[in-house]
Amino acid sequence: MPGTTILVIIGIVLVILIALIGVFVSKYRTAGPDEALIVTGSYLGSKKNPPRDEGGNKIKIVRGGGTFVLPVFQQAEPLSLLSSKLDVSTPEVYTEQGVPVMADGTAIIKIGGSIEEIATAAEQFLGKTKEDRENEAREVLEGHLRSILGSMTVEEIYKNREKFSQEVQRVASQDLAKMGLVIVSFTIKDVRDKNGYLESLGKPRIAQVKRDADIATAEADKETRIKRAEADKDAKKSELERATEIAEAEKDQ
Repeated sequence: MPGTTILVIIGIVLVILIALIGVFVSKYRTAGPDEALIVTGSYLGSKKNPPRDEGGNKIKIVRGGGTFVLPVFQQAEPLSLLSSKLDVSTPEVYTEQGVPVMADGTAIIKIGGSIEEIATAAEQFLGKTKEDRENEAREVLEGHLRSILGSMTVEEIYKNREKFSQEVQRVASQDLAKMGLVIVSFTIKDVRDKNGYLESLGKPRIAQVKRDADIATAEADKETRIKRAEADKDAKKSELERATEIAEAEKDQ
């Protein structure tokens, strides 16, 4: 009887241990290489000045590792840190001169790498899809793209797209930083209008390039003719000298 009791006790202890191990394994969460694990709830440790959500509650951020999530008291949700490619465009926007133009661009954005930036992004996007995040970022970029278009002349936009891109990126970065996002790159792909204004700006340049090419071709032809004439002249001179030598040799005989 005592032996049976001991076996029962051992069995109960083993069951409890197995249950505890099962709970631990099921509640141990790891963060993938391109994500952060955001843990919310109680008993998050006593770290000084920990990250907090918009409600002032502490959050725990795990990157490149794992953590045990207390059942009932804590919840964990992954936050993707992968970059996103966004195509942005505008409807017709009136420039500083009142000329309606449209622009298309491409941006690469991602959540910043610092704890503060990840915490900010967690406040904004936890519980939302990656598509939601991209749509919000696209709205910010397109808004600033329209604003910058409206503050420049068509000539400025046409002649210096790099400056245009940099200005959009500079201004948009400030608002995206409030979401924990950073712009990796921003490029203007196309600026166009329906009235042929931009095309007319390019015609003088096209004509100039063609004119320069014609002049260069004419100069090359001229140089070729000069060299050919000089070669003919040298050949005739050589023939004359040879004929003179022959004549003098025959005279001496």
